[in-house]
Amino acid sequence: MNRGTIIVDAITYIEKLQDEVQSLSQQLHQMEATSEETTETKIDEIEAVEDMKNWGIQEEVTVAQIDENKFWVKIIIEKKRGSFSKLMETLNYFGIELMDTNLTTTKGAFLITSCIQGKNGERLEINQIKDLLQDIINDM
Repeated sequence: MNRGTIIVDAITYIEKLQDEVQSLSQQLHQMEATSEETTETKIDEIEAVEDMKNWGIQEEVTVAQIDENKFWVKIIIEKKRGSFSKLMETLNYFGIELMDTNLTTTKGAFLITSCIQGKNGERLEINQIKDLLQDIINDM
């Protein structure tokens, strides 16, 4: 090997290392940005819980029968990321169909009102619905 090829090989190696450093720096910046978003989300959720407490809002489940197999439901829960989706998925899993659903957020809480009925005409009982909703909320 002569001196020229050694220098060319060294330059090529240094350029590859610089590309690697730049790629790793970008990944690190992305990870830091994601970490900051997660921290902000947690702060928002903590503030939401504090808002609920400051305003005297408590979690609540109310169920009233409209007709033979149709019920009106009012649910108040903490405003947390994903809690509404989890509630809807769980109710769907248990064969409960929601109609005319309203969602309001205020003072760190979700207020959800809806008419519900059993899918495919399944009979539901008021106590079963209330217990199920309470269990779902407790698991969130």
